[in-house]
Amino acid sequence: METTLKTAPVKEPVSLDDAKKHLRVDDDYTIDDNMLVQMITDARFWVEEYLWRKLITQTWYAYLPEWPMGDYFELPFGKLQSVTAIKYTDTDGDVTTWSASEYIVGSDYLRGRVTLAYGYSWPNASLYPSNPIQVEFVCGYGATSATVPGIIKRGIAILVAEMYENREITMFGQTMKEHPLMEILLAPYRLAEL
Repeated sequence: METTLKTAPVKEPVSLDDAKKHLRVDDDYTIDDNMLVQMITDARFWVEEYLWRKLITQTWYAYLPEWPMGDYFELPFGKLQSVTAIKYTDTDGDVTTWSASEYIVGSDYLRGRVTLAYGYSWPNASLYPSNPIQVEFVCGYGATSATVPGIIKRGIAILVAEMYENREITMFGQTMKEHPLMEILLAPYRLAEL
């Protein structure tokens, strides 16, 4: 399933002040602030990629090549908050918004689900050959840092510290996914790839 970001999170799970406290950098020392802000964003991105989750509320598009064989499909990233719209494109290039009364959004699963409502079936149209089904959805633990589990924020802070202290090397020659920190702290929150 292909995905595209529509609306990025407006905050990071770890603030600049929190990162500086973790690093034991004095608040008055502001020379590295811009670099630290970028490192926080980079660390959050790497953690999200590792976990297959999005942390702070954001809006995404998921693209399906066809309707599923069963009565539901799952959306990526976990912590589904809502489905804004499901649209499909037919072979003539006409886009139709599928009526929300014909499906049920399930956010109580490990991954969010879109399930057919009772008595309904998937739309019967000849679909466009490239990414014909677009699902717009909102996911993430919540809109603020307070909603993100503390252990995940701790992992981000440790990654920021590694990047800050070792600016010229990459994690002792390892990729972020091979770093032992990921297994120790973050593995319990990791979803399997779709």
